[in-house]
Amino acid sequence: MHDDPELAQACNFLNELRQHAHMLMRRRESTQSPSEPPIPGPDAELAAVRRQIEQLYTRFPALRADAAPRLI
Repeated sequence: MHDDPELAQACNFLNELRQHAHMLMRRRESTQSPSEPPIPGPDAELAAVRRQIEQLYTRFPALRADAAPRLI
């Protein structure tokens, strides 16, 4: 746990964003057929989540140091 309350809150939000990103990736994989074009909705939402994660890393660099390597 972090001593700084803003950092602790950012860490919690980061974890929620990661969970949401994983859910979006699973949904995209389960609903997309190889012969169909990509569905723009989940891709756009996933891109927005990734941007929010990068913004958290920019504002709270310690979050990046705490994070294990993840592919999202």
